[in-house]
This record gives sequence, structure tokens and C-alpha cells, in this order.
Amino acid sequence: MRIFLGVFFATLTNFILGILGFYLTTNSLIISFAPDQLIHTVSSSDYLSSFVLKFFVILTLTWIMYRVRALLDAPKKRILFIFLLGSSFSIYNQVDIFWSELSFTWSLINVAGESLNWLLTGYVLSKFVKPRHLGAL
Repeated sequence: MRIFLGVFFATLTNFILGILGFYLTTNSLIISFAPDQLIHTVSSSDYLSSFVLKFFVILTLTWIMYRVRALLDAPKKRILFIFLLGSSFSIYNQVDIFWSELSFTWSLINVAGESLNWLLTGYVLSKFVKPRHLGAL
């Protein structure tokens, strides 16, 4: 039950930080770098599907972390593990930069924001998924 709560709170953290990033983007000068398709009305089904997809990604990352949790005995290691995997996913998401109309600056801003998001998500998740062997923190 504790791990499920951790996955839920980590998903909630990731989701809320995504909404905060969307709000900051649309209400600041960063909007000049954003693609045109970003500025459209977002429906509640978009929010729901985003939350469900984030839940499954974090659930998969938690399962991977659970499988190697003996190696991730310190909280820093667990946070770094989630941060590196999440940042890798966000860079992979921006790979189409060379084949689309997205600007390089927008992609860098997006990857930096997502990396910060995964850092905080890893912090929340590391508080719930802990190894049980002797000497683990």
C-alpha cells in the first residue's frame, strides 16, 4: 500500500508541476519560443489522459526501481535513478527536433523543465520506495 501511495503522490507531483510549467509558459516571455499548436484550449480529457499516462510511466519506473532497490540503498541514488531515467525520456521526446518546426531554444527549455520535474518526482518517490536490507537509509 505504501508503494502505491508513493506512485500516486509522485504522479500527482509530476502532474501538478507539468500544469505549473504550462501556466508559466503561457504567461511569460517563453511563449514566444513555443510552437503554435501549444496555444489551444486544453480539455479535461487531455488532463485525464495526461495523468493516466504519467501514472503508468511512474508505475513502470517504480517497478524498475523496486527490482534494483538493493543497489539503490541511499536516497540520493534513488533520486538520481529516477532523475536520469525521466530526463532520458524527456530528451527522447524531443528527438524529433530535427524533423519538425520546433526551435532548438524551445526544446532546451522543455527538456530543462521536464528534468526539474523528474528531479522532484524522484524525491517524492524515493521517500516511499526504500530497500529493506541492513544498512539501507
